[in-house]
Amino acid sequence: MNEPVLKPYYTRRQALACGAQAAAACVLGSCMAPLQAQEKAAPASASQPGRTPISLIIDDGSPVDPLFYELPGYETPFLVPAEFTRRVADTFDRYDLRGKFTVIPMPSCLGRIDQTLKRVPPEHLAGFLKLVRERIAPRFDITPEFLTHLRAYDLKSGGYQHIYEDVWISRAPQEEIVEYFVLAFTILKNVGLAATGITSPWVSGIDVEKKYAQALAEAQWKTFERKLTWYFLHATSWEKPRPCSVEHEDPTRGQVVVSVPANTADIFWSMDQPTPEQRRQFIQQGIDRLVSADGRTGRIRELLESDHPVVLVTHWQSLYTQGTGLGLEGLGALAERIRKVFGDRLEWVSCSELARRHVASKSLRPGQVVRAGRL
Repeated sequence: MNEPVLKPYYTRRQALACGAQAAAACVLGSCMAPLQAQEKAAPASASQPGRTPISLIIDDGSPVDPLFYELPGYETPFLVPAEFTRRVADTFDRYDLRGKFTVIPMPSCLGRIDQTLKRVPPEHLAGFLKLVRERIAPRFDITPEFLTHLRAYDLKSGGYQHIYEDVWISRAPQEEIVEYFVLAFTILKNVGLAATGITSPWVSGIDVEKKYAQALAEAQWKTFERKLTWYFLHATSWEKPRPCSVEHEDPTRGQVVVSVPANTADIFWSMDQPTPEQRRQFIQQGIDRLVSADGRTGRIRELLESDHPVVLVTHWQSLYTQGTGLGLEGLGALAERIRKVFGDRLEWVSCSELARRHVASKSLRPGQVVRAGRL
């Protein structure tokens, strides 16, 4: 990407100079009670008559901007400030947004969030996790995005391989994928976050989806004995939307794995635009394309009328927008328009709740479509 040079709060030089290492106790303190609360929270409930579910997927959540290392030369603050994470949580609260929020277990190959992260002060890591547990997890499913969302982790050596996770999963035997996923779930569990499913970095696993779904089922059973789990792999942008679908069943356990797709583009990924004004214009055009001011046209209306899941998608770095928060401002504007146009006819729900409703409405035959209802 040809990115403008924006003045960061925390420069690359400062990041490399920061040698502070977090103590595991700092990260793990007071985690188990929130984890137990998450497991007990959000009891299954029937769909409210006349209300159509809508969900928001946020990928790549991390105490650091994941593009800092993923894209060499991409200028962004290394650390995502706690103040920004609070603003995100405030937006969720203000509009009652729900869906899925990723927490990367080993972000940018810097270490484990339940132990230490290189170049990340311990108080920063602990503060991020506290905000996620207390402000975000009550509304959003938390999932890992595999382990690193970068280079694959070597389970035997404890180092990082010279291939990315999308290449790794295509080659790995199912037993190794299960172990990999169990580690991802365990790291989140250790910091008080119960993962209801998993997210693919990029489109990792799309060429081995059956193996992927089976490995997810086994890993969730080993970690939580969870009977219903789900994953996010498919995103359609503006193309033909996809339904939710059952991709794996284990009748012996009574276990089901559901694929939950995103059916919109990330309209807040404006970082390719050269100026702040062009970025604002890009975001506003995306909002209009999702839902017109009068609500009569737009992708959301299209999904409602075709009975496809209304699942929006964005990324942590899109909301952060290289430290400017322009994407988060756009999310607030979109949520305000959705509220104004649809009122209480839309119901914000988590992605695991979408999966649960899909299973409940069908006889569990793979490929069946959930009918979300029409406004």
